[in-house]
Amino acid sequence: MNEIFERSSIRKFQDKKVEEEKILQILKAGMQAPSARNQQPWEFYVH
Repeated sequence: MNEIFERSSIRKFQDKKVEEEKILQILKAGMQAPSARNQQPWEFYVH
């Protein structure tokens, strides 16, 4: 939770690929997030 509360805005991004393992971990975390009435209306697009 500290990561969420201590976040910072990024203004410049590096031009390097993110490892697939990290992307999958982020997607799994997003799927665990609560949704209204457990409707789970997510759509994830990975480009």
